[in-house]
Parts: sequence; C-alpha cells; structure tokens
Amino acid sequence: MSARTASLLLAALLALSLLGGCGPKVLDVKDPSAGLEPTGFRTTVHHWPTENSDSLKFLDIEDPWEPMNRNMYEINATLDKYVMLPVATLYKFFIPEVIRTGVKNFIDNLNEMPVAFNSVLQGRMEKAAISFTRFLINSSFGVLGVRDLASRNKKLPRQHEDVGQTLGYWGIGSGPYFVMPLLGPSNVRDAAGFGGDILVLYVEMTMIYQAAGIENSRPLDMTDLIIRGINLRANTAFSYHSTGSPFEYEMVRFIYTKKRELDIQR
Repeated sequence: MSARTASLLLAALLALSLLGGCGPKVLDVKDPSAGLEPTGFRTTVHHWPTENSDSLKFLDIEDPWEPMNRNMYEINATLDKYVMLPVATLYKFFIPEVIRTGVKNFIDNLNEMPVAFNSVLQGRMEKAAISFTRFLINSSFGVLGVRDLASRNKKLPRQHEDVGQTLGYWGIGSGPYFVMPLLGPSNVRDAAGFGGDILVLYVEMTMIYQAAGIENSRPLDMTDLIIRGINLRANTAFSYHSTGSPFEYEMVRFIYTKKRELDIQR
C-alpha cells in the first residue's frame, strides 16, 4: 500500500467518525407506564346488579313475583311468535294500507270518549275538551272516524288517558310489577285499571248499539275485540327477544314503569 493510499484511507475514516458524531442519536426511551403493575380492575360479564349493589339503583323496580313474571313473559313471547305476529303479518299482507288506516282511525275515534271521561275524572278539562272535540269532528266529517281530520289541527292533538292513569293521578301507588297474560308488562294498579277500561268500553259500545237499534250485540262484541287485538299488534313495533340484550326482561320492566310514571305526571 502506497503512502498516498494510506493517507486517503485515514482521511476517510476520520470523516466518517466526524459525520457519525454529528448525526442524530437514537435514545432508548421507555414508556413510564410500561412497568406498572395491573390495577386489578374486574367486571362480571352479564351480571345484573344485586339488590344490595349501589350501582344502577335507579333501575330497581319492585318485582316480588319475578319468577312467575318471567315465565309469563316467555309464554307471551311464544304466543306472540306463533299466533299474534303471524296473524298481524297476514293482516298487513292481505289488507290494503288504506283500509288498515281506516280501521285504526275508527278504533282510535271510539277511544276518544273514554279518554275524555278519564280526563274529567282527573280534573283535566282542557284534555277532555280536546278529546270530545276530536270525537265530534271525526265522527261527523271524518265518516264515523274512518278519517282522522281532527289531527290536521295542531291545537287538537290526540290525548292518552286511561283508568290506570286516573288511579295514579288520585295518588294510588303502582304496586308490584306484574306481567299480564297476553297483554304483557303492567303492575297491580294498571291491571286493575285495565279492568276499568274494559268496563268503560263496554258501556260506550252498549250505548252505541242501542242508538243503532242493535239488540243482540254479542257477535259484534267478539268481532270488535278481535279486530282491536289485530290492529294493536299490527301497529306495535316491539317484538319479543329482538333487543339482542340478555337483560330484555329488565329493560322492558324499567321502560314500562318509567313511562307510566311520566304518563301520570303529564
């Protein structure tokens, strides 16, 4: 190796060492939390809070008959799946929408008078006046209620009152949660109120039959009951076991209870 070549190699090594010293340095940085021990957080999967738990206390509903209610909930789900839902589906498939709408309007119009009656019992005279006015408009210009002309007036919105709400307005407590056969979520007060609703409806329909000169109304009573049931199911969006939640029973129980509390306060 010549002296010139050796000098060039030394110069190159010196230059590389200088460049290396001027270049960026790689630091070994560690995440401060990387060495921390687990915090010990735990959660129980699909565990509904116990009655002694402080979490989600607002979801607590009085349900001393829960085993029976759960069984009835499943019975209702089975009946709905194999009877009510198929019938409602066939009803919507074979009956044109315009006719279904007319049937719904007709039934809603018949319900205006029981609503007015309960509004009077609660001292809510404005609600009673609205329901009575709606009944007059739809029964006359709406062809016996087949057309809902009253709803076109924003000052005449449909009201919703029943005997259960009236009892609650009078200060009667809801009592324990109760799943009614076929009808679904309720409570002791509303179950008794439902009996009152049936009585009010019976009196109303008896008066209508007498005014129409109909003496034997039994076949019409049964037909009315069946049509009301089909109409109700066809216009109810909820389906059993469709929420995708393992706590569907608790969800329905909570929503129903809170809704009824709000209904009474309105």
